[in-house]
Amino acid sequence: HIAHLNIHDELLPTKDVIAKVIYDKNYPRIRTVVNKVGTITNEFRVPKFEVLAGENDMITEVKQYGSTFKLDYGLVYWNSRLEHEHIRLVSQFRPGEIICDMFAGIGPFAIPAAQKGCLVFANDLNPDSIRYLKINAEANKVDDYIRTYNADAREFISEVMKVPKHEIELKSDAPTLKACEQQRVVMANQESKSENNGLVVEVKEAPLEVMNKLEYAEGSSKHASLGSVKRPSDDCQTENGSADGINASLASKRKGSKIKRMRSSEISGVKTWEHVDHLIMNLPASALQFLDAFREVIQRKYWKGDLPWIHCYCFIRASETQEYIISEAEAALGARIQDPIFHRVRDVAPNKAMFCLSFKLPEACFKEDV
Repeated sequence: HIAHLNIHDELLPTKDVIAKVIYDKNYPRIRTVVNKVGTITNEFRVPKFEVLAGENDMITEVKQYGSTFKLDYGLVYWNSRLEHEHIRLVSQFRPGEIICDMFAGIGPFAIPAAQKGCLVFANDLNPDSIRYLKINAEANKVDDYIRTYNADAREFISEVMKVPKHEIELKSDAPTLKACEQQRVVMANQESKSENNGLVVEVKEAPLEVMNKLEYAEGSSKHASLGSVKRPSDDCQTENGSADGINASLASKRKGSKIKRMRSSEISGVKTWEHVDHLIMNLPASALQFLDAFREVIQRKYWKGDLPWIHCYCFIRASETQEYIISEAEAALGARIQDPIFHRVRDVAPNKAMFCLSFKLPEACFKEDV
């Protein structure tokens, strides 16, 4: 219900007339007309607005590609002109892939990715953005596919790529655990032979601490691997109607609870320090500067599969070249970028355009074994 204007300076003396015409011609579909004031300077990148006509109500809902987004226009960032870009990027994701969204906002990338069956780790520094992201994830029924964080983007990447202490211990104890498993097989064979021959053999167990670690390792192996995590099929998520009434309702509730637990366990079982498929950096004014967060943040000995795709948004002015942007990105990463892909998103000013720079994270960014 909000009409957002960016009135040029030469038209400011007539801003109230402009707003009234828009309001009168579009009411009740448009109930609030606002004008952006000044430039964006706050850390949350939220513009300031003045209400020119109608209600002073900045809470609204917008719909994009089958999703509904609720937001407070005065507290969070939203740009409807990016709808096609949201669709374009998400179309590259496959069901079951792991996505990290470093500047997630209220979820324009995270929610459609989750609807596609991806598991999304979404972060934003603005607590109001995260609050609305949670609201929107639940409203679009994908809250079990999204885990939210409210942190600085560098801290977020450090957190999701950090190898937990118990995983480090398991890795260091791997030779011992393997020997222990071999001992268990030998003991089982001895017991079997003893029973067949009528002999009594004294079996000594491995130390309790080692056995506990072995059991933990076996339990951990049952968690879903990142490459094979898949969204439950649609057949599992729908419940056929039944004339039996109460019995059908109870069965549906039990089945719904089971499916919810399945979904929750999928994202809780994800080990982001082992694999992530895509990293989204939608903060074009400064995202390039945050590329330094990937310097030696991924430990090679724990990583599985290909390194992730980075999708870094940026502005390019008429006086700048794509080669210059690549050099800035490489300087932040401390590594050479191979086969970069530029996609022109839209023009934001006569001499300024928004681009998406996509590339595979270079192997030089790995933290080597120590």
